[in-house]
Amino acid sequence: MTVLDPPTLALRRTRGGFFLEAALRSHTPTPTPDEQVETLMRLGMNIPDREGALRFLRHIRAGVVREYLPPRDEASGLFHPGADFGGVVHLFGFDRNLRLLAVDAAGRVEVSVRAQMVARGILPDEDAADKKKRITMGKLARHYNDIASPALRQEIADVYEMDEKILSSFLIHLTVVRNDSAHHKCLWNSRFKVCPVLPAKKPALKPFFNLNARDKIYNTLVILAHLTDVIPPPRDWARQLLALLESCDEECETAMGFPAGWRASEFWRRRTN
Repeated sequence: MTVLDPPTLALRRTRGGFFLEAALRSHTPTPTPDEQVETLMRLGMNIPDREGALRFLRHIRAGVVREYLPPRDEASGLFHPGADFGGVVHLFGFDRNLRLLAVDAAGRVEVSVRAQMVARGILPDEDAADKKKRITMGKLARHYNDIASPALRQEIADVYEMDEKILSSFLIHLTVVRNDSAHHKCLWNSRFKVCPVLPAKKPALKPFFNLNARDKIYNTLVILAHLTDVIPPPRDWARQLLALLESCDEECETAMGFPAGWRASEFWRRRTN
């Protein structure tokens, strides 16, 4: 588990978080969309379509927009040359689609693991029509972790070519990822406090992890690509992810924890075919 310090005011400034700084200091109301546009332009952001920017800002809270702003120069406080509001909108859309993919993969894993536990009599075969009786993914993860027999836990984990301790850890982490995504929390630059234990041997994914970015989303995506290959239909989720990543620049990949040269690795090349 990685426990992170709260962001500092300096970080808010470099990430462009001027919207909330004044409010945090003096409890003033959040700036209006017009005020936000004026501030962005004053700080050097190019906004050729002012009306389009205003429409966007009327529907997205200022605190959310802050997560998608480009970095600012620490000395001047201005955006770097070339900063464009279109890039903000693009990154917002990318992150939304990444969250949708994360929810989709988490749902596939949840349905599959639940089926394995029902088949072995660990959970009742619930009536799909009665949602009140269905346990949440978090409870599903706890039920799996609470199975008294290590052999039975491993029997289920074998379905996914994993060690049972790795599967248990990942189900807990995936619950956090799914909940964050479902509640529209920014995913592309998330720093997770609950991180999965990364497998050393089973599955043989260690060469493809980024051990220097354990709390970022990249390692989660590697494990999800592996799991969704096991759960039918195989490969389609990873292909959708790779297609989405085509619209992601190097700075965005770095923020997500992608290592240099990741596209050339055997793990990802296998999933392009």
